[in-house]
Amino acid sequence: MSAPAGAFGRGPLARGIVYNLLGVAVPAVLGLLTLPLLARGLGTERLGLLTLAWALLGYLGLLHLGVGPALTQAAARGGEREDLDRLAWTGVTMTVAGGVLAAAALFGAAPLLATTLRVPPALHAEAVLSFRVLALALPFTVGSPALAGLLQAHGWFGRSNAVASAVSAASYLGPLAALAAGARLPGVLAVLAAARAGGWVAYLVLCLRAIPALRGRVRPARRHAGELLRFGGWTTVSAVVTPLMVYMDRFVVGALLGTAAVAWYGTPQEVILRMGMVSGAVVGVLFPAFAAAAAGGRERLAPLLERGAETIFVLVFPLSLLLATFATEGLRAWLGPEFARQGGVALAWLAAGLLANGLAKPPSALVQGLGRPDLTARLHLLELPLYLALLYPLVYAFGVRGAAVAWVARATANAAVLYWAGTRLVPDTAAPARRAALLVMMGFAALGVGAWLDGVLVRIAWIAVALIPVAVLAVRRTMPELRAAARAVRRAPADPA
Repeated sequence: MSAPAGAFGRGPLARGIVYNLLGVAVPAVLGLLTLPLLARGLGTERLGLLTLAWALLGYLGLLHLGVGPALTQAAARGGEREDLDRLAWTGVTMTVAGGVLAAAALFGAAPLLATTLRVPPALHAEAVLSFRVLALALPFTVGSPALAGLLQAHGWFGRSNAVASAVSAASYLGPLAALAAGARLPGVLAVLAAARAGGWVAYLVLCLRAIPALRGRVRPARRHAGELLRFGGWTTVSAVVTPLMVYMDRFVVGALLGTAAVAWYGTPQEVILRMGMVSGAVVGVLFPAFAAAAAGGRERLAPLLERGAETIFVLVFPLSLLLATFATEGLRAWLGPEFARQGGVALAWLAAGLLANGLAKPPSALVQGLGRPDLTARLHLLELPLYLALLYPLVYAFGVRGAAVAWVARATANAAVLYWAGTRLVPDTAAPARRAALLVMMGFAALGVGAWLDGVLVRIAWIAVALIPVAVLAVRRTMPELRAAARAVRRAPADPA
């Protein structure tokens, strides 16, 4: 099968976005439905540990040496490669080996981690065992991005998303089933580990179908390791630092305020991160499209960036506005008055971060698609100490609300610098960057008004007014493409044959 160097026109691009959106919709809904049940079944302290386990999987799962994006970029830019089998097996071997090392580190560090997080003495032994069970998932979690990257480079978005959706669904339904069977937290995490292992096997089977050359002998090669690491080395820096900045606030909250506060903050944040998959669905298609456009003609880059930012705004802003306007009421109805009292204001702030973080993803994909992951990595290295310097005093002074403010500030600054970097590489993207900045400012203003207003009817009226320009943008520019793509999805097979 040829790599899709020219396969990302308007129709395929929108069609891939639809597949990716379908891939995140079901797990997001399941998360919203199952989290209250998990909260009741586990209790606040154990739920805090579960959210930390999700954070560890999200963070350590990205320690894949940048091999997934490197494989996607190489295949999307390079067309048919005679050595694709050796390149792919090299990447798979490297990532699984990295996962084994990460698992060994977590297994050994489990007692220290439980102590650092101020786990109550009665739960200390259970927490240590839980973290060690979680370590079993890491070889498969770290190894999956390489296989998923190959599938995305070849346009297999539908089937790849089916696997990702199944694994995400199992992350919520599996714990419920384990609780119903009488399991405690280690048993819940054993189900998560089994789901990650099953997902890796499914990705591997799909790759063997998509790339017949992989069905031969497994042949990793040292020279291909160097090729992948030249791109992936800088991507690895981002892969290490970015999720650290996304999830470190939970650990800071745990260290300063205790595991109950982690539940009050981490559960609303988990909602935000799951909804962030909507923008990730768009960027998952944009990245190989940027790589292909960079190889075939840079005049397509600015329109791609503009379309990506507008699509993300249309999809994410209504969610952010609803969350910011009804944060406290939503948490009260969903998880009860304690969560509403402790986490309502934090959720309103995090809703703004959802918008800023979503609009930061298109320029990040642009920079990496141009083969410059070093720029994003250097940015993240600069952000990390600044974020830490902001996070600790805000959490100490304002609790979970301070953690949310720091997270929003980091996401906004990250978006601004990434758009600036994109304009330095491709001057034609200056106009889309200015348009994205305007969207962010308008969005923040609308969220602030919604969070400030009193009265349910007044806030509903404000949401209706604020969504009018978004509806106009969607009708004129975004929805025609997505409707055409949806029709194509219904008529066509899930992926290229």
